[in-house]
Amino acid sequence: MKSCLRMKTDFSYGKTNIKDVYFDAPYKIMSPFHQGEYTEIMQMCASAGMLSGDTFNLELQIGRRSQVKYTSQSYEKIFASKGEQTRKRTKICVEEQAKLCYMPHPMIPFAGSDFYAENEVRIHPKSQLIYCDIFNCGRVAMGEKFKMKRYCSKTRIYVGDVLALADHTLLQPDLFDYQSLGMWGEYTHNGLLYLYTGTPESSDQDEKWVSCIRDMIPDAIEAGCTRNQAGITLRALGKSGESIYGFFEKIATLCKRKHETLST
Repeated sequence: MKSCLRMKTDFSYGKTNIKDVYFDAPYKIMSPFHQGEYTEIMQMCASAGMLSGDTFNLELQIGRRSQVKYTSQSYEKIFASKGEQTRKRTKICVEEQAKLCYMPHPMIPFAGSDFYAENEVRIHPKSQLIYCDIFNCGRVAMGEKFKMKRYCSKTRIYVGDVLALADHTLLQPDLFDYQSLGMWGEYTHNGLLYLYTGTPESSDQDEKWVSCIRDMIPDAIEAGCTRNQAGITLRALGKSGESIYGFFEKIATLCKRKHETLST
């Protein structure tokens, strides 16, 4: 099945509104929740998950001065492949003075699944972004730890014309032992967070963010945080999706409160 969801927002009448939206079954979005300056938009799916051969195209255009938190209803399941690859393409544009917190719930690759994702994000240098991507090693309780055929996700984030982040995540258990030393070890979940606070050049502000985020890392999570050419990247390993998702939410909450200056 080929599905798509396209959405545009604008800022009018003192709040962020959905200017235009189109979606195919099984995807749709709920009516937005307005929480202070932010508008929360939740993506919903009427099916059990993504099946073999499914293709989902997601396009988000966050209009000037819009402030959006985009989430999903639940974990996204990727079912076993029957000879066809499951694909997801995401394109996000964040316009000038807009703020986007993109926090979908984690993805679960089932045994035998073959998944490929392409994510392209373009943001204006005077905008703000929190971008999250969390996935796990399979249904651990069902004995499907690293039993997927392949999980591949490519992400590119541009600040203006500058490539700020290029990430290529590949899990292919027939080639690598992900439970060995230097790989995932005892951990089951992996999370990527990219943070851009609206400062095009490297600055003391970014250093303060890095220091603060490192201090926030809970004991149950192994994580590393560093500055990019533009923005900050965090990679985390944990034993549950909730622990990483909750950690990322704390960072997002702090960012929304103190996006101009950071003090601890």
